[in-house]
Amino acid sequence: VTKGDVDGNGKVTASDARLALRAASKLDVLEGDLFTAADVDGNGKITAMDARAILRHSAKIELLK
Repeated sequence: VTKGDVDGNGKVTASDARLALRAASKLDVLEGDLFTAADVDGNGKITAMDARAILRHSAKIELLK
């Protein structure tokens, strides 16, 4: 499982951030590896901060930790 690669296509893109934000907003439910990829800070919850980190990584502003 690659942190931030929520859709599992092998790349971290803005689309992954969108999926994480939808999960944080309770519009979608992510389970298993998808949940693990979206929970980039590892706190057991998908939040807007996870989506922000994924988006910043996809724009090459900062790396995921």
